[in-house]
Amino acid sequence: MSPAAAEDVIRFLEENPNFFIEHPGLLRGSGLLGETPAFQKVLNLRGRLFDRLKGEREDLLDLLDETIETVRCNERIEQDFIALENLLFQIPLSASNLSRIAAEMARRFGLEHAGFLLCGVSLEALRGGEMEPPPGLREAGEEETPHLPSGPSGPFGEKIILQGRLAEGAGPLFPAGVRAQLRSAALVPLKTGDRLLGLLLLGSRDPGRYLPGMNTHLLDRLAGRLALGITLLEHIGALSQK
Repeated sequence: MSPAAAEDVIRFLEENPNFFIEHPGLLRGSGLLGETPAFQKVLNLRGRLFDRLKGEREDLLDLLDETIETVRCNERIEQDFIALENLLFQIPLSASNLSRIAAEMARRFGLEHAGFLLCGVSLEALRGGEMEPPPGLREAGEEETPHLPSGPSGPFGEKIILQGRLAEGAGPLFPAGVRAQLRSAALVPLKTGDRLLGLLLLGSRDPGRYLPGMNTHLLDRLAGRLALGITLLEHIGALSQK
């Protein structure tokens, strides 16, 4: 037998107002009576209703607190991305300052690794007159090259790749010294038109920091700014060599 709907129960009691009087045993066993002897003949519906409303109010307050905290967290993330974009174009463009931006990303977002892997532009061209390659910038070598796309239709040509719950650490595109400790990663293509300049590599010890399906709108926007900065650096380096 299927359970009766609430409307059916109410309609039955309206049509049979003496039901509990005629079946006092059912009333005593229902839990609807007051708990004290003085109120055992009074339906304890008000208390039950108040308890239910109190529970619903507490649930709504908890949900409101969670929503407010989520909004605040999103605002902080948005502000961090804006700060990075401003830093990119406020400081003089150079390879060392790109390295500084990578370090700032790691600091602001609590990451174990943030860096650039160049596969479509020469690090030497970006360095200009700088003697040593700055930390956070690498060119794809023999180990990384097989894992890079062969063209704009390759795995990094179109979208950001998010990897989570990495039991064995990050893949060979990350520096060997940090791979084992990373449990989630973001591989962000840096493109100008159909040309892939390189990848922004982000890694975290948190297995759930980057998971497939997460929103990547802010990372996409930052990637566009970074690609523009790298292109400008490349042009500056080319002009300085003439």
